[in-house]
Amino acid sequence: MLFRVNEKILRRVRRQAWTGSFDGHLSAENQGYLSRCCGYDRPTGTVVIFTRDTGHHTTGWFKNPDYERCLHLSLSFTEPGDLTRRRPRDRALSELWMRAVFGPLYQWAWGEPPVTPEARQQEVWHYRLFCDADWQPIKPRGEVYSTEFTERGWQSASELLGAPAPWSLLRP
Repeated sequence: MLFRVNEKILRRVRRQAWTGSFDGHLSAENQGYLSRCCGYDRPTGTVVIFTRDTGHHTTGWFKNPDYERCLHLSLSFTEPGDLTRRRPRDRALSELWMRAVFGPLYQWAWGEPPVTPEARQQEVWHYRLFCDADWQPIKPRGEVYSTEFTERGWQSASELLGAPAPWSLLRP
């Protein structure tokens, strides 16, 4: 069966994505933003979340600053009309949504399978199109862990978490 992307949902999630950004913290403000950026296409059973994400580099996750921000499309699938019955990723529908959301630059999107136990159970796949400081899509230079473009003194999340807290250095 051939499906089309639900244009009404597409317009809404794209519009809502531009009302804020998600920095990875589950604050009340971020939860509200995520809720606004979510849609459900009942006929295809597609759960869509489209956000603007920030902080990948500044929080220490990725060493390469080109990976600081992205347009982030999350997709998962249910039996049509039944949010409680999950089904595996639908590759054809995923590609349709990627093309609709990212346009011709969908080929630059970075696809990621589910990582957390909850995401694996729901088979949530993530597609990220990285952007510059003005939110214009870019093809990042180098790999995410490359330090070629990293500013002097930058520390990764593991380095930051593994370092002793500054106040502990003041104790005898």
